[in-house]
Amino acid sequence: MVEREVLLAELGDVRERAVSLLRAKLEAVASQLRESAARISSDLQVVLPPDLEMLFPLASLADKFVAAAPPPAVHAALDLAALRLLDAGRAQSEVLQQLLAQLEPCCQQRAVVVFREGQISGWSGAGFASNDVVPRWKAPLADSPMLKLAAEGQPTAGSGAVDAVLAGWFGSEADLVAVPMSLRGKVVGALVASGSAHFEHAQVLTFVTGLLLETLAVRPALPTPALRDLEVVAARVEVESAGVDFAMPVEELAASVAAAVVPDGSETVQLKTPVMPVMPMRSAEDERKHEEARRFARLLVSEIRLYNEQAVQEGRTTKDIYPRLKEDIDRSREMFEQRITPEVRASGNYFYEELVRILGDGDPNALGL
Repeated sequence: MVEREVLLAELGDVRERAVSLLRAKLEAVASQLRESAARISSDLQVVLPPDLEMLFPLASLADKFVAAAPPPAVHAALDLAALRLLDAGRAQSEVLQQLLAQLEPCCQQRAVVVFREGQISGWSGAGFASNDVVPRWKAPLADSPMLKLAAEGQPTAGSGAVDAVLAGWFGSEADLVAVPMSLRGKVVGALVASGSAHFEHAQVLTFVTGLLLETLAVRPALPTPALRDLEVVAARVEVESAGVDFAMPVEELAASVAAAVVPDGSETVQLKTPVMPVMPMRSAEDERKHEEARRFARLLVSEIRLYNEQAVQEGRTTKDIYPRLKEDIDRSREMFEQRITPEVRASGNYFYEELVRILGDGDPNALGL
């Protein structure tokens, strides 16, 4: 009995020691697991931080997107108002100056150059520190790759870095476009513009300007009918007077009634009307012929100025425009006399008047005749 109790007691001690040892080992393993878990959790904080901006920053990208946003578009449209301004020019120089003015919203610098006998000559420009410098531009056409292509009828885009001639005029860093300008089917010059992303607008304006120059001699002196302001047809009233029915606008009726009122009595009322000199009346056909002569003279003289702007400016100062440009003026006068009948030329010296107005700037002495 005693031996059995001793054996059971020993077995119980063995069991407790085994359990204690097992518990100690399990706690050691659990401690290791907890340490590993803590370490892994710490590593996860590094890999996946609470602040996601540290993992995948978006703020810097947003700044880049804002910085890369395109600049606001410049309004460039060929609307009715723009066409009216171009149509208002009665000479080539006026139309071309309006072309340069209308390119201002989308082009920093722009100029019209003329091609003649293998040479480039500046005609006029805008947007430069001094626009007077453009008429002094001179260069061989072969030295300018962009303008050489334009002279062949090809619009070109490039920069001053690829064209030494244009670099000297616009700067080597300027982005440029050269658009051919044609008259009577022949390329006579080009529009050169810089600093614009609206090169297509420059092409459209140059094309329309060319059409206006082509038709300058046959378009009426007043604005082209299609471009005039709309006229609203006013209501008319019927008025019966002395058994006669007639109609007139309300405004004319009121004016006529006011003019007809005279004082009562025998006092004589005299209406004083200025007497205008009586001019011989021309038929509609004769007037058309005279207007055609004016327009043709204006076109011929405008072409002289277009090709010889610098000589015209110098001639105005020295009062010798005709001696400087005698060959061009005589050739244009001959063309005028060949086209315009003697009867029309006898009643108006239209060619001379345009020489004074366009070349002499209104001063007949500047011609040096």
